[in-house]
Amino acid sequence: MKLLQASVLLSVALSLSAMFADNCLGQSSKVDSLSTLLSAEKIDSSRVTLLWQLASQYQSFRPDTSLQLAQKALLLARRIRFVEGESRSLAVLATSQYLLGDYPKALNNYVLKLKIEEKRNSPRNYASALNNIGLTYILLEDYSNALAYLYRADSTANTTDKETKQELKYRIEVNIGEAYYRMGNVDSAAAYFNNAYSLAKESLDSASLGAAILGQANVLALRNESQYALYKYQEAYAYLNDGSDIDILCELSLGMAKAFDKMNINDSAAYYGNMSYQLGESAKFLSRELDAALFLSGVFNKSRNYDKAFAFLQKSVQLRDSLKGQEKIKAALIYSSDEKLRQQEIAEQKLRDKEARSKQLQWSIIAICIPVLFIITLLISRIKTHKRVVTFMGILSLLFLFEFLTLLLHPVVARLTHHVPIFELLIFVVIGALLVPSHHKLEHILIRKLTRRNNDGSGLNISTKRMIFKTKK
Repeated sequence: MKLLQASVLLSVALSLSAMFADNCLGQSSKVDSLSTLLSAEKIDSSRVTLLWQLASQYQSFRPDTSLQLAQKALLLARRIRFVEGESRSLAVLATSQYLLGDYPKALNNYVLKLKIEEKRNSPRNYASALNNIGLTYILLEDYSNALAYLYRADSTANTTDKETKQELKYRIEVNIGEAYYRMGNVDSAAAYFNNAYSLAKESLDSASLGAAILGQANVLALRNESQYALYKYQEAYAYLNDGSDIDILCELSLGMAKAFDKMNINDSAAYYGNMSYQLGESAKFLSRELDAALFLSGVFNKSRNYDKAFAFLQKSVQLRDSLKGQEKIKAALIYSSDEKLRQQEIAEQKLRDKEARSKQLQWSIIAICIPVLFIITLLISRIKTHKRVVTFMGILSLLFLFEFLTLLLHPVVARLTHHVPIFELLIFVVIGALLVPSHHKLEHILIRKLTRRNNDGSGLNISTKRMIFKTKK
């Protein structure tokens, strides 16, 4: 029996190693491809899209790099007022902070995304933002706020089309079930995990199905229904044993180990506890290793195998120290990432200030040029010049004046209408209806006055007029 268990563990370790290698190769090729596209892209909106896509690829193995890329995408999106890019970048940025364990900042950015989605007509994105906020509150152990946001996400998902509803509802139902499970409300947790199971069954998604069944198994274990819980754990394992999510496999195998322990089947409890430990060790999930080591220490102590019990107890002490060290490293990494983000924001602010100064200079030049153009037109009208030149200069001066007024009005109109195109169009139609007739009327008055002296010789200069007067005399 022990030989069989050892061989199973070895095969699991080998298959996981192969899967990790495949995942790394796949991620590397995607990263290289996106990096190449980004280096060649010149359009800012496309650069934003490539940046957040590249950031999402880095999330699983380098969340600090993902954080910096997402921040860069966010700053650029805000500068060019690319709302979709800003929303996407905030989501990737928040998820990276979530993976680094910086839950408060992740929550803040998810809320910023929610505020953007409140102004857009996308129930799917709005429900997704609400769901992410709810999940973050679960991790912060604020279950009342978590449920409030998750229920809002659930009601919003009900308004979407069938395909979107099916995609969103499963995740929302699982999160609500998880919140109730952590609160110890087994009946509500069971109801929502059952709903998630029904939705996953319709979608034929094996990972979703396995996660829903795992939730059901955890609820049964909480109810001390060990035999039935064990059956559910084994059912979930059939869907989740592909190695794509090691964290959930650690949770599942330790759940099975605890169920066997409650049934006093020590060999199986030790076997699945050791599987959870090996999986956690292979993926460097120290918290999962610690949970398994503490469990194994208790199991071996119960079976009077004191050497192994003491060995796992020592291992648990080492893992606690490692976790403390890891928390310090994580805190330092968060601090370092925050400083890099601050430097990016400073650089971005300098760029915005430079652009603002450039625009102010252009406005100043335009404001100076318009009266100068009028003065030049008046001077030209006082010397002997062809009528068409004077007419052209007069029309040009008025065109500059009225276009300048339109440019000045555009930001005001955009603010008043909150950048809603239909309202902007209607207001500019009204402004145009007022300005165009005024433009034509002023044009006729100005041209008539400027060219009046050019009619019947009145456009001649003063010395020429004096000569004509003397000749006549």
